[in-house]
Amino acid sequence: MKKIFFFTFIIQILIFVTIFLRTEDLSLLSYINNSFVYGGILLFFGLWVFVVRTGVFDIFTASMRKAFKLKSTLEEDEMRSPSEALGFSSAPLLITGTITLLVMVICLVIYSI
Repeated sequence: MKKIFFFTFIIQILIFVTIFLRTEDLSLLSYINNSFVYGGILLFFGLWVFVVRTGVFDIFTASMRKAFKLKSTLEEDEMRSPSEALGFSSAPLLITGTITLLVMVICLVIYSI
């Protein structure tokens, strides 16, 4: 749980640094725009890691290895599948992206009032 709050805090700092580096005024609208981008990117990569780790692409990879077996110099046992190659969990990315997008939605509701 500490790791999630730490990642969320780092993302919030990156959002404010981005606002100041882009020479925008510090406003609620610029925060909403930047947090949407960061939250969307985190959520996209988290979902991508989740899909790869479930083993969806393992069958495709195994069939491509069999199809191009003549060109490969490595044995099938020497190559890892994509689900084994990713050594980290998608949960921190998904939770941090979701928290960032929830804060963005709350700010959007406040902005629209």
